[in-house]
Amino acid sequence: MWNIEFKGKLKGSIDQISTGKELPEGCVQFQEPDKVEKAMLQGMLFVVPGALVMIALAIFRIVTTYSKPENLSGGQYVKSFLPALIVALLLAYPAMYVHEFIHAFLFPEKLKKQIYVHPESMTLFVYCEEMVSKVRFVVISLGPAFVLGILPFLLGLIFARFIPAQIMVALTLFSVISFMGAIGDFVNAWNCVRQVPKDGKVFNRGFHSYWIR
Repeated sequence: MWNIEFKGKLKGSIDQISTGKELPEGCVQFQEPDKVEKAMLQGMLFVVPGALVMIALAIFRIVTTYSKPENLSGGQYVKSFLPALIVALLLAYPAMYVHEFIHAFLFPEKLKKQIYVHPESMTLFVYCEEMVSKVRFVVISLGPAFVLGILPFLLGLIFARFIPAQIMVALTLFSVISFMGAIGDFVNAWNCVRQVPKDGKVFNRGFHSYWIR
């Protein structure tokens, strides 16, 4: 379906999945970290401030929208949120796979997409060697952060007064986790916006991304 193939676990270097196709003449490699760990550190500059803003807005909305039930003590009220938090944490795991399928669905249907789990770097990723436009690459990169992180968070803020406080707290936790799960995606999107010309095309070969006019 949609030319998406789930490949499962990948052991060793990500470069091994490259088809080895010759790079097009005139292509330019992204100026990017050469290891997943370095990319994650760079991505913290994007997701940490964003997550802190989300948490601050959620706390403000919760404090101004909900009040503690009179029949519950402070400790009991805090404990009442525990089941919702556990549910949010449990949903965060399958959401990692949904995250990658969103990436894959945002590629053109005809292109071959492969989804891998890379235990060594504790990441999942989509691999596609075909070229896409600069704008599409940014949309592909940030799509999951919007669908799983920003969108449900905004819906929670907007409809907070219509839902229980426990659901609001759970929705906030799930949204923040999903947003932070896009840490590498923000790095890719930033590199593309900053480095690729307006008419450029982007593609992958192994671990690295390249652009060409």
